[in-house]
Amino acid sequence: MQKSTKISQIMSDNVIVALPGHTFSQVCRLFLEMGMHHLPVVDADNVIIGIISSYDVLKAYRYSVPDLAAYDDATLDSHLSIKQLMTANPATLTPSDTIGNAAELFVQLNIQALPIVDANNKVIGIISNRDLIRQFATLG
Repeated sequence: MQKSTKISQIMSDNVIVALPGHTFSQVCRLFLEMGMHHLPVVDADNVIIGIISSYDVLKAYRYSVPDLAAYDDATLDSHLSIKQLMTANPATLTPSDTIGNAAELFVQLNIQALPIVDANNKVIGIISNRDLIRQFATLG
């Protein structure tokens, strides 16, 4: 595999996404049940508007939850919103970008995942730094 390998060759194209209206507890369950760490957040037309990570959820528990009187799902959901926790306007790539482009963004922006979008900014895939490492590991 070379730095010029197209993202389309290694991206995950079965992407689970969150909507801004999803609750905090729904997103937490997705992370736990699906074993993933990043969720692109899209609007009703599947256009990328943000990304939320399991780390964002952990930060919410660390900094916001201790101030709440209760920790049940309803209380958490009423005080913590996806729009509030997500990173808005995340960096993205297209299928024709290369794994070299992805590696550069991972390092420059200190991020672990990049949504892959089409010409209309609709999410069609995702790539993580783990995906890149896994690909390089299979070369040896």
